[in-house]
Amino acid sequence: MTHFQAGRLPQAEHAYRAALAIVPADPMVTHNLGVAIAAQGRHRAAVRCFNQALRADPSFVSAHYNRAVALTRLGETADAIKAFTRAAQLEPQHYEAHRALGFLWLAKGERGRALDHFARTYELRRGDDRTTIARKSLTTATRQKLEHDAEQFLYLSQRTRDRLRFELLARSYRAVAEQIADEVTPLSDAQIDILGEDYNTLIHLRAAPEVAGRAVNEREDRSALAAQFDEQGAIFVDDPLTPQALDSLRRFLLESTIWHDFSHIDGFVASYLEDGLACPLILQIADELRRAFPEILAQHPLSQAWAFKALRPQTAVDVHADDAAVSVNFWVTPTEANLNPGRGGLVVCLAPPPADWQIKDYEDDRKRIVTFLEQHAIDSLIAPYRQNRAVLFRSRLFHYSDHPEFASCYENQRINLTLLYR
Repeated sequence: MTHFQAGRLPQAEHAYRAALAIVPADPMVTHNLGVAIAAQGRHRAAVRCFNQALRADPSFVSAHYNRAVALTRLGETADAIKAFTRAAQLEPQHYEAHRALGFLWLAKGERGRALDHFARTYELRRGDDRTTIARKSLTTATRQKLEHDAEQFLYLSQRTRDRLRFELLARSYRAVAEQIADEVTPLSDAQIDILGEDYNTLIHLRAAPEVAGRAVNEREDRSALAAQFDEQGAIFVDDPLTPQALDSLRRFLLESTIWHDFSHIDGFVASYLEDGLACPLILQIADELRRAFPEILAQHPLSQAWAFKALRPQTAVDVHADDAAVSVNFWVTPTEANLNPGRGGLVVCLAPPPADWQIKDYEDDRKRIVTFLEQHAIDSLIAPYRQNRAVLFRSRLFHYSDHPEFASCYENQRINLTLLYR
């Protein structure tokens, strides 16, 4: 285990095999050998180890789970689903198994089943059956996070029957916001008492059911867009969503208290599929985009989705790349909120990084990335901000926000939805 934790995988494998010579067929050692083998990319051999461990102990949850992961890597999704399901049956609080099942069922077009598992991951994070997964976000805050929530409560007070309740919540949140700094701060017991036991949980949900017909528009220029994407690796398209889908999505993002992540990128709050973002409409959009752009997306199932909301008018996302094959980024805030027409959207550097450049820490690589962008400054796609405009690009390409400047009010905060297809 010391070898494994230090990344010395061949030595770990050798030591586990030596241990099995002493205790043949021991399920724990056999399982750990499978994990070490899988970490070296030999997934078929790992599956054999997990099978052997399960013959000795059929209720070995980790063996079922890691077997499912290896089967997923081998592309054997039907068997992987069975193995993840067995792990979740044996351990109903197995968060990672439910999360994996959500994405695997979505890849098969089974959106209802996917939603069931994302609902379970949300319950394990913030529901009555919660585990410790999201404990930090339930016991810490930033001033900006609390001020955002207060603004959302006031917005809801004008649109629901619970006007008094939301006004009281807004006052409580602002009172605590005045006591803490902009950086992530542990909340005292007294502050948690003021905020209430439902702090950073699903206080209000706006329904976002699937829309009848289509959520994503069919495109007559699909072939031309696919050819352009194949040539340069990035395109942007207008009006990917139908008006009904756009309106329902925007209401869901404005009214649902799902903005739980406040520490990932300074100046933003965020939501993820497994942490409140999953709803029938978003899964419908993700699924239909693969059909609308089959040449670009059909072979890539969805691997993650998130929504980011900028808390300040000029907050930007710095240069980065995504861990996927293709990224789809689109905006839902009205175009009129953008005070910098022609900018405010996304810049994608069309020159791919060298194939051997394995970026592991963007802070350490910052100077190198800046130099790379300067060398390829003219080789970029600039997608100006527009509501219901989507940018599709190869995820490995560097991209960043293009000088945003938005009007200051809750409804004008810039919201983008990002879908990663692996």
